[in-house]
Amino acid sequence: MQDEPVRVEQQRVLLDRQRLSELRTRLARPRLPAALGDGEDQGVPRTWLGELLADWRAFDTDVLQDRLDAMTHLQARVGRHRVHAVHVRGQGPDPVPLLAVHGWPGSFLEHLPLLPLLGDPATGTPSTVLPSLPGFGFSGPPGPHGLTGRAVAGLLHRLMVEGLGHPRYVAHGSDLGAGVAGWLARDNPEQVAGIHLATPGLAAAADPRTRAEERYAAASAAWSVQEGAYAHLHATKPRTLGAALEDSPVGLAAWIGEKVRSWSSVRVDGEPAFDRDLLLSTLTLYWVTGTVTTSLLPYQAAQRQPAGRLPVDDPSTVPTAVSVFGGERVPFPKPPRELAARYYRLVAWQEHPVGGHFPAVAEPELLAHTLRSTLLPLWRGPSPASPAEPVPGTLPPP
Repeated sequence: MQDEPVRVEQQRVLLDRQRLSELRTRLARPRLPAALGDGEDQGVPRTWLGELLADWRAFDTDVLQDRLDAMTHLQARVGRHRVHAVHVRGQGPDPVPLLAVHGWPGSFLEHLPLLPLLGDPATGTPSTVLPSLPGFGFSGPPGPHGLTGRAVAGLLHRLMVEGLGHPRYVAHGSDLGAGVAGWLARDNPEQVAGIHLATPGLAAAADPRTRAEERYAAASAAWSVQEGAYAHLHATKPRTLGAALEDSPVGLAAWIGEKVRSWSSVRVDGEPAFDRDLLLSTLTLYWVTGTVTTSLLPYQAAQRQPAGRLPVDDPSTVPTAVSVFGGERVPFPKPPRELAARYYRLVAWQEHPVGGHFPAVAEPELLAHTLRSTLLPLWRGPSPASPAEPVPGTLPPP
């Protein structure tokens, strides 16, 4: 049976008033965990969490609603799925269509700082689409066991091509979004002109490995033991964890706040380079939409459906730029270039000591410069089947 045509409608998104009222009531009487010290070794520091909750109590959700009202929101029906996206019309004679895909624990909000920075006097500004992943924010649920990155890529590709009329486009992704972008390129090489990935998570490949790949495999295994409990829980018991997070704003703030704190690069004052207002907006979005449980499901889908993982040593023909960002409080293992080349057709490779896991938030100017110089030109450049020489070295900051 052929899928129905993609239907796209503009809509206003609303923060549910009843859920906001309940949130204020619960934040007025928080129950914090026992004082076990303020070190990082047992999770989110109690003092930092208390300050975050105090800020959340004082957070003006009317300002957030006004900010949402200033955006153009789309609701697309793609097959049986509802996909929300913010759409920013490009300026200039022939705007580049750009799809930017977030990860966990993020939302479309994290890419907003990029928007005013992507313009170029010669080519104008891109026509940018910021989707909410299925099960996140204002998008509909993904189904009881979630969707693989490949399945999400299929939905977003149909949104871009059939729903919005972009027969050829470029895509950027970080975290889960990087996996989606990888599948967009692999499954649609004639229509995806190029992709950019921010510190993609790459599975250690089988032998033969280079020394750098061996070091990365060992570092990844050690990191999983020390820091990977969250991913294992997401993949195995999302409903149990979700029951706690959906019912408790303290739990929600602790679970997401710890990752923002650990995975962000660090400012000179020691605080995470993640705008506090954006963090509070993100927490509010998860709470009012009731989507934190469904946001965990991509981990289960990836574990249960190994066929949804990108194959190694069979890269797509689509030109791929990769930026490896660093500076996190809890550093991620950084994949070596030769491993990335086993998954993607690299045309640019850059390494930066700053940016962390959320470069669009921590270093929006740097990321925007990277997209302007390595990704957006691919839309006007050679077709995916044409050869392209990799760009060596580290891209300097703007």
